[in-house]
Amino acid sequence: MTFLPESLLALFERAIANKWGRWLLVAVAILPLAVFATIDLPLGAHWVLCATFMAIGYWIASRRPDLRLALVYLSAGVSLRYIVWRGTYTLGLDRPADLLLAWSLFLAEVYGVGVLLAGYFQTLVLRPRRPVPLPDDSTTWPWVDVMIPTYDESAEIVRRTLIGAMAMSYPNKRIYLLDDGRRPAMRELAESLGVEYRIRSNNAHAKAGNINTALKTTDGALIAIFDCDHVPVRSFLNVTVGLFVSDPNMALVQTPHHFYNPDPFERNLWLEGQMPPEQQVFYHAVQIGNDFWNSVLFCGSCAVLRRTALMGVGGIAQETVTEDAHTSMRLAAAGWTSSYLDVPLAAGLATERYAYHIAQRIRWARGMTQILRLDSPLTKPGLTFAQRLNYFNAIQHFQFGIPRLIFVVAPALYLLGGVHPLAATPGEVLSYGIPHMFLSVLGGLACARSMRHAFWAEVYEVALAPYTALVTTLAWLAPRRGKFNVTVKGAPLARAQYDWRRAWPNLILLVMAVAAALVAPGRILHSPTEGETLAISAAFDFFNVAVLVTALAVALERPQQRTEHRVRRAFVAEVETDDGEYLPARTVDLCESGARVSLHGGADLGSDAAWLRIERWDGWTAPMRFRVQNAVPSPDGPLLGVQFQDLSEIDRRLIVELMFSEPDSWSVEASPSTPLSSIRSLVGAPWRAARATWRRSRASAS
Repeated sequence: MTFLPESLLALFERAIANKWGRWLLVAVAILPLAVFATIDLPLGAHWVLCATFMAIGYWIASRRPDLRLALVYLSAGVSLRYIVWRGTYTLGLDRPADLLLAWSLFLAEVYGVGVLLAGYFQTLVLRPRRPVPLPDDSTTWPWVDVMIPTYDESAEIVRRTLIGAMAMSYPNKRIYLLDDGRRPAMRELAESLGVEYRIRSNNAHAKAGNINTALKTTDGALIAIFDCDHVPVRSFLNVTVGLFVSDPNMALVQTPHHFYNPDPFERNLWLEGQMPPEQQVFYHAVQIGNDFWNSVLFCGSCAVLRRTALMGVGGIAQETVTEDAHTSMRLAAAGWTSSYLDVPLAAGLATERYAYHIAQRIRWARGMTQILRLDSPLTKPGLTFAQRLNYFNAIQHFQFGIPRLIFVVAPALYLLGGVHPLAATPGEVLSYGIPHMFLSVLGGLACARSMRHAFWAEVYEVALAPYTALVTTLAWLAPRRGKFNVTVKGAPLARAQYDWRRAWPNLILLVMAVAAALVAPGRILHSPTEGETLAISAAFDFFNVAVLVTALAVALERPQQRTEHRVRRAFVAEVETDDGEYLPARTVDLCESGARVSLHGGADLGSDAAWLRIERWDGWTAPMRFRVQNAVPSPDGPLLGVQFQDLSEIDRRLIVELMFSEPDSWSVEASPSTPLSSIRSLVGAPWRAARATWRRSRASAS
C-alpha cells in the first residue's frame, strides 16, 4: 500500500535519486506549505479555509483512502500553520509562572508536530518488499550461523527457540546457544538437542558483547539472530536469505516481531482481539516506510545480517543499551543496504506485566537517547538526508515523556491555579487548534494502516511518561551511564493484584486532573469573562482524566496461573480409544502439555483416556497418550480439554514444531476503527477490565 499511484511512485523514486530532482520536489511540495503556514489571513478567512480542508480530509479518509497523500499534505499544512501561529501570537505573557507554562506547552507542541511531520515523511511510501527466491542449487546457498543469546531465561523458553531453529528447513546452518549465564542446565540442553554451546568469561556489554564474542569463533557468511523466546518458522531462512544472494550490498534483513501472547495493555484491559497490539504500528507500517528510505531499524531479533558488513562496522554496537538500532545506523552510514520483510516469520513472548513493560521501555528510551548524545544521526557522516531524518525520528519518539506530562499538567494548572498556558482568545484557539487536531488524527490513522486506533497512543505514552521522562533526562546528562536490563518473560501470577509501586506517579497526576475537573464548573460560573477559555481547558482536562484512568487500569494485573501459553492451531487429527475405535477430530489449540480437541460428528469418546495423532506437513505424528480434563458440548461434537501423558522427547519436540514451525503460523490483520469508536473503547476499557477481573477472581475463589 502506498500514498502514491504506481506511475507517480516511479517518477518520485527517480526524482529523489537525483540532486536537482530533490530540489524540485522541495520547491513543488514544501514551499507551498511554507507559504500557507506563514500567510496572514483574517480569522474568518482562516477558519473558512481550514474548515474546507477538514471537510476534504474527512471525505478522503472515509471515501477515498487511495488519496491519502492529499490528506497528509493538508494535515501538514494546517499543523505548520498552527505551530507558526502559536509561536508568533500566543507567547506574550507577563507573569513568570504564565511565561514558564506557556513556553513549556509551546515546546511540547513543537515536539508533537515535529514527530507528526517526520512520521508523515517516514511513511510516505508504504510498499511491502517481496522475498527473493533462492537459487535452485542449494549447495550454493551461503552458510548461516544462527545465534540465540540467553542470560537468565528459563530452560523451557530457550528450548522452544532451539527446537524451532533446528526445524528450519534451510540446510546450510549452524545453531549456537550463547549462554551469558554460564548455567549447567543450558549446557545440558544444548548437548541434548545437538546444538553448539558458547560461553565467555564475563558479561561485558551484555547481549552485544555476547554476540560479538561468538562472532570471533564462527565463520558463517550470514548471521541470524533470535532472542531466546522468539521461535522461527520452518521457512525463515529460505524466505530471508534470497535477498542477500541477489544483492551483494545487502547487510540486514529484518522481519517483524510477532507475539503469541497479549501485551499488558491488551491483557490487563481485556482487549485481546479487539485492538492492535501496541507495537503493531511500528512493525507493520513504520518499518515498511523505513525500507523505502533504506533506513530499516535492526530490532535485535528475527533478523539476518551479513558478516562482512557487521565486522566492517566493528560488530554489534556496544556503546549504548539499544545496540540493535545503533548497529543498523552504523551499517547505513557505511553504505550498506537494509531491507524489511513484512512477513511474520517468528513469534515470541510479549512482556506480560506492566512492571516488565516499563523496564523494557526504560531501556529503549535510555539507549535511544544515548545514541543521540554519543553518535547522533544528525551529524554522523555517510547518512543520507532521509536516513538522518528517519533515525532521528526513531530516537525522538522516545523523548515523549516530558511533553506528555506537560500536556497533562497544563490544563490542570490553569483550572486550579489560574496559570495561563497561552495568550489568545477562545475563538483563535478553536479556529487554529481544531483543524490541527482533527486532520492530525485522520493523517495518523492513514499512516498507521489501521494498525493503531486513534487516541490510544496517548494511553501508551501516559502509562510510561513519568519513567521515560526521568530516564531520558538522565541519559542526556550522563549518556554513558545505565546498563542493559534483561526483559523478564514467562513469570506466572497466582492472583489479581494492583501494581501500586509503578502506578503512583500517574495516580498523583490523576488526583490533580480530577481536582481540576471538579473546580472547573465553579470557575466558569464565577469568571464569566474567562468562561470560554475555562471550558476549553476543562475539555482537555476531561480527556486527560479518561486517558489517565485507562493508563492506571493497566496496572491491575490479571492472574496468570498457566506457565504455558496456548496457541490456536487447527490440524486434522484422529483420536484412538482404548477399545480400538478411531474418531475423526481437529485440534483447536495446542500447548506443550495439552490441547483442545474437537471431535467431529457428535462422536462420543466413551472414556477419559485415549491416543491422539495429528497430521502435519510431513505425515502423521506417532500416537500420543492423553487424559481428558474437561469436555464441553458443541453442535459439531464435544470439545475436549486434554492433557498429554508420558510424552517422549521426540513427541515434545513435534508438539513445539506443530505450535511454531508452520510457514503460515502467524498472520496480522488490519483493525479498522473510527475516532469515535476509539474514544468509546478508551473510556470504557477501565470499567470493563475492573468488572472482568473481579468476576474472574470471584469465580477462582469459589
